[in-house]
Amino acid sequence: MRTRSAIGAALALGLALLWNPSPTQAQGQPQAQTDWPNRPVRAIIPYPPGSGTDFIIRALCERLSRQLGQQFVVEHRSGASGALGAEAVARSTPDGYTILMTPQAPVVVIPSLRKTAYDPLKDFVGVSRMGEVIAGFAVHPSLGVKNMAEFVALAKKKPGQITFVSAGVGSVNHLRGETLKLMADIDLLHVPYRGNGEAVPDLLAGQVHGIFDSLVFPHVKAGKLTLLAILSDERYSEFPDVGTMKEQGFPEFDIPIWFGTYAPAAVPTPIIEKLHAALSTIHTDEEFKAKQFAGGIHIYAKGDSLPELKTRLVKQTAYFADLIKRANITLD
Repeated sequence: MRTRSAIGAALALGLALLWNPSPTQAQGQPQAQTDWPNRPVRAIIPYPPGSGTDFIIRALCERLSRQLGQQFVVEHRSGASGALGAEAVARSTPDGYTILMTPQAPVVVIPSLRKTAYDPLKDFVGVSRMGEVIAGFAVHPSLGVKNMAEFVALAKKKPGQITFVSAGVGSVNHLRGETLKLMADIDLLHVPYRGNGEAVPDLLAGQVHGIFDSLVFPHVKAGKLTLLAILSDERYSEFPDVGTMKEQGFPEFDIPIWFGTYAPAAVPTPIIEKLHAALSTIHTDEEFKAKQFAGGIHIYAKGDSLPELKTRLVKQTAYFADLIKRANITLD
C-alpha cells in the first residue's frame, strides 16, 4: 500500500508540474537560457591558425571566459574563403554554445560571390561589432609618388600598367582596389595571391606595385614601401603625416576589415543579449584596447546596439553586392 501511495504521489506531482510550469518556464525563459553558459562555448574562426584574425579573437575569448565563468574555446574551421566555418555555425544547435567570430567577409561579402549553404541575413543573428584592422595603402618606391593625387595621376598616364595585390578574388583588399578604380576612374591591374603574406616578397622586389593592408607598416618604417594613405576614418598615430583616403579626395571610401560575433538565428534572445552585454563591456577595457591598438587593431569606443548591428549587416550586404556587380567580379 505504501508503495502504491508513493507511486500515486509521484504521478500527481508530475502532472502538477506539467500543468503548472515554473515561473521561469511560464515566462518563456527555460532554465537552460537563464544559466547560460554552464559549459564551454565554441568560438569558431573560419580561417587557418596563425592569421591576423587570431590576435583579436583569442583575446576576446580570454576576456569572455573571465566575465562569464566558462571557457570560450577557439576552434578553426577554414575553407572556401571562410564559408565552411560560417556554414558550420549556421547549422549548429542554436543553444548559444557555438558562435562565429570573424572578419565580415564570410557574412557580407562571400555570399554575393558564390553560392553558400547559408543565408547570412536569415541564418545568423549579429551579436557584436568589436573593432577594425588599421590598414594603409602602400606602393613600391619605384613609382615615385608620395600621395593619392600623385598616384591617381600616374595611373591615368599608365592605364592597366600599375598593379595591386590581394589575398584572392573577392577578398576585402581586392574590393578596396576595385573601389579605388571606380572612384578615381583609373585602370589598375589586380594580381591575386593565395595570401597577402605571399605577395610581400614580390611587392618589396618591385615586381608588383601596391597593396591595401595592415602588414605594410613595418616595411614603410624600413623605407621599403611608400605609404600613400590610411584606410581608416582617422589618421594613424604611427604615421601622423599621412592623410586618410577620405582626406585625400575619397570621402566615400569606407571598406574596413571589422570583426564581429554571430550566432545561429534561432539562439534564444536572452542568450544573445547576455553575450552582447559581455562583449559591450570590453569596449571600455582600456588595457584590452591598448594591447589591440599596439597590434594594429582599433577597438570601437562604443559597440553597436543589436538593432544597429542588424541594420549595418543589411546595408553592408547590399553595398558589397552592388560593388561586386559594378566591378564585374566573379570567381570563375
